[in-house]
Amino acid sequence: MLSNILYILLAIVLLGIIVTVHEFGHYCVGRLCGIGIVEFSVGFGPRLLGWERKGIKYSLRAIPLGGYCAFVGEDERNDDPRAMNNQPVWKRFITVLAGPFMNFVLAFVVCAVMLNGYFIAETYPVVDQVMEGMPAEAAGLQNGDKILEVNGVELTNDSAGVSLMVSTMQSGDLTQPIQLVIERDGERKDFAINAVPVEEGESTRYQIGIVFSSRTFTFFESIGKAGSYMVETTGMMLDSLKNLIFKGEGLNDTAGTVGIIAVVAQRAREGFYEVLWLVYIISLNLGIMNLLPIPALDGGRLLFLIVEMIRRKPIPPEKEGMVHGIGMILLLGLFVVLTYHDIVKLVTGGFKF
Repeated sequence: MLSNILYILLAIVLLGIIVTVHEFGHYCVGRLCGIGIVEFSVGFGPRLLGWERKGIKYSLRAIPLGGYCAFVGEDERNDDPRAMNNQPVWKRFITVLAGPFMNFVLAFVVCAVMLNGYFIAETYPVVDQVMEGMPAEAAGLQNGDKILEVNGVELTNDSAGVSLMVSTMQSGDLTQPIQLVIERDGERKDFAINAVPVEEGESTRYQIGIVFSSRTFTFFESIGKAGSYMVETTGMMLDSLKNLIFKGEGLNDTAGTVGIIAVVAQRAREGFYEVLWLVYIISLNLGIMNLLPIPALDGGRLLFLIVEMIRRKPIPPEKEGMVHGIGMILLLGLFVVLTYHDIVKLVTGGFKF
């Protein structure tokens, strides 16, 4: 029970950090642009503690599920020269854009850490581990054995060599032993090993029971790869969103704040990598969702600014504020529906702890 509470608290803190990073982007760029800030808050609800510095209120509030950065004259007319509505369009644009951008930055950093610490950059046709009770152990293969040939096919000492070995094994006559030529202590040795079927999810593959030697990405490789990996993930997210909107696919898997906390708490038990993965996915998803042209979200505000650039005159703040207010009401309604869905799923055992 205590561990459940600790994992739930961890999930709440992580979610709060991700959203706070978003708001911190607005805060930093807004200050650099000279836009007046009323309050920067970590969390929502009753204020637990706070202070004021240079006219800005800083607050820590009771519900650590995000935060906010309130600007002077954000959705109203204000004669203060520091007010948001009195700033040039480009300053307002980059200030609004800074929130999602910081989520992408956080996702990029976490992605690079995962690549550097966990992802396999390259494998080699070298035995790193012999699995107990499998044919390779019975045949006498040892850690460090370098596989030179499989069924008469010569292998290169890289990932391509490993792929070629696996494909050659799977495409051969599996009723016959697999012929291996290995190098051990400078000597060539021949082995004939019968592969056995191993269940992998819904498929069956034949294996001899070895784990290949591999390496993770170097620091600079992980930095270079993180961007392309994020592009791939973003493409999959957008496809899922498109299928959700137009086909209803994945509707039952859609979760609100309660569901996200439950999933994070559940997956965090599996180790630090799972925590990093969830921070990466949630932060990237938050950045993407906030760029959608929906009123009350950053994307909706950016759309109004683009219209202002085209019209060469601002839309009255009261009208824009009314649109964002309606958008906020709709988003709150969606929040209530998703929260109800999450609670039902939680009660019926959909989320397990």
